[in-house]
Amino acid sequence: MITIRRFLDKWPKIAFVYLPLLIVVAAASVRVREQRQPDTSKAIRLVRESNSRKENFTVQQYLYSTVFYRQRQGEAIQIDGWHANPSPDPASAIIVQFSYSDSSGPHIATWEANVKAGQATPLNDAARDLSWH
Repeated sequence: MITIRRFLDKWPKIAFVYLPLLIVVAAASVRVREQRQPDTSKAIRLVRESNSRKENFTVQQYLYSTVFYRQRQGEAIQIDGWHANPSPDPASAIIVQFSYSDSSGPHIATWEANVKAGQATPLNDAARDLSWH
């Protein structure tokens, strides 16, 4: 009974000091972790989280509802996944690709990702079929 009473006496301090402090520390650690990622990882994430051609879906969600779904349904699909080639010039865009093969052959969707501007631009028809532009 005494420990519950102590907690009740200290709840304003916990709620107004420690909880906000915990939130700030967690947000700062996430931010630092994101900044330390290589530009290729940032570029892949930028493309994956960009808008797809299906309303309210990201490119990654659209891939899960189409390509990955077909694979789970038993179609012979080989998914190679996401790849990004680092650019020698940090100011230039990074080329990001998603590739898979199905019964009709290989499919390689290619985007140009500008991490600093936060823009992903499809470069071929396969990427345009997945992206909203």
